[in-house]
Parts: sequence; C-alpha cells; structure tokens
Amino acid sequence: MKKYLLAGLVLLASSNVSADQLSWQQLLPVNVPQIEDPFVKLTDQQLFELGSLARYRDSQNLNEQQKQTMKELEDSLKADDLDIEWLFKKRNEITEHRRMLASMPNATLTEDTYEIPGFVTPVEFNNDVVTKFFLVPTMGACIHTPPPPANQIVLVDYPKGLKLTSLYEPIWVKGDLHVKKTKADVSYSDGAANVETIYQMDEVSIRPYQ
Repeated sequence: MKKYLLAGLVLLASSNVSADQLSWQQLLPVNVPQIEDPFVKLTDQQLFELGSLARYRDSQNLNEQQKQTMKELEDSLKADDLDIEWLFKKRNEITEHRRMLASMPNATLTEDTYEIPGFVTPVEFNNDVVTKFFLVPTMGACIHTPPPPANQIVLVDYPKGLKLTSLYEPIWVKGDLHVKKTKADVSYSDGAANVETIYQMDEVSIRPYQ
C-alpha cells in the first residue's frame, strides 16, 4: 500500500503541516519573475507539429522525404499565423528560465530545524546501513527515474546509519536544514551520477511516515 502513497504524501505535506514541517512545495523559490509562455495558448496539434519540426531541424543528413515533411510542417504552422522562429526562441528562453528556477532555493527559509517527508535514495553505505542519502519526493528518484530538480532533493548526512528495508517506504526526516549546493553519485549500479542538490540536512532524526 505505501508504495502507492506518492500523491497522498505530497498533498498531506502541503496542506496539513505543523510549524516545523516543510512540504516540497515550500522548498521551491518564491517571488521570482515570470516570463511569457506562448505555448499554453497552442493546440495539441500545433505543439505536436512544433516538436516534430524541432526534431527535424536538429537532425543531420535528412533524406528528401524528411525534407518534404519538414516543409509541410512549416507550411502548416505558418498557415495558423504562427511565427515559428519566435516560438523557438521563446522555447529556449523558457528552458533556461526553468533551469534557473530549478537551481534556486526558497530564499525566505531560514536555516533552522525542519521535518520533511520523502523517500530514501542511498548515496553512501557503511556495511549494511545507509549513512548518507538523498531525500526525494518520489520513490526511486535518481535510480529508476531521472533526478528531480536540485531544489527538490535534500542531501541528508546520517552517520548513525539507516537500516534500509525498502525504497518504497516513506519517512519523515527532521534535522538542521542548510542551503548549500553540492553534487553526489547514487550508489546503485543504475543510479545517476553528479546529482545536484542545493539543500542539505544534518543532526537528523528519522521516523516512519504515517
């Protein structure tokens, strides 16, 4: 049952937290400038055609059939009065903006003691216990799925060691939260390398999520 608790875990952490508990939403930056996103006004078909056109443009050595398909996509989008070049420029701006937001902490958080719910992704072991791990909002993150944004990962130092029985068991981690950028590799053979986080916790205690 607990392995399917992701949605409930995030929602409960967002709406029923005590003063020293943080939801993952609260780790995101606040009061940051927004940029225009013209893609929200496009139809699914237009988004599909733009994505297909981008892939053709990024490809090399297109054959004649592919070149013809690319021209047809351009003609279709222009027929809808869409400025293709401007949209691609905005796509790059939006991508960079999202990348920037993903690397920013919540500047309104003070370095204090907080409790955060999440799942364990092991980083370092001492024999059969986990002494350092990523606390993440989704089970299997950095192992079976790509890493979350840097501000949705907390690197936890736990010298006492956690006897890990399952990656699917959510927990509460309480400790001193610090804003500090760092990178680490996940210990599993299929884990991600150079995973970046901007939050760390130490002096922690751990309890099951209920």
